Amino acid sequence: MDSIINMRVLATFVIGLLGFTSFVISEPNMKVVGYICNGNKYDTSGSFAKSLAYVLEALQNETPISEGYDYYVTSPYPNDALAYGHATCSSSLINSDCAICANYAKSYLITACDRGIGAQVELVDCSMRFESF
Repeated sequence: MDSIINMRVLATFVIGLLGFTSFVISEPNMKVVGYICNGNKYDTSGSFAKSLAYVLEALQNETPISEGYDYYVTSPYPNDALAYGHATCSSSLINSDCAICANYAKSYLITACDRGIGAQVELVDCSMRFESF
């Protein structure tokens, strides 16, 4: 009889432990692996600034909902101000974690590569890049 009770207690413990681990929340690893900035600068009041803002916003918003977390974008503005971008997230992330990582990558590029016409950053769980060509 004691062995049946012990088995029930053990089974309840194991089921509870398994249930608890399914609620553990992880965060994306946003450690910077590397980054590079184009030394040429753009004018913040120029047309490229508008194109770049469009591209960075699209990368931040669309990467977490794109198939395979792999998103490319080109700005819809005139040829002399085109901007191109690409962002990815690790397939092990959930959408919201990809969004957090993409947001961080965008902020990092804006800060680290202030007004550069091209930049890229690789984080452990995501990457982002943009260029004027």
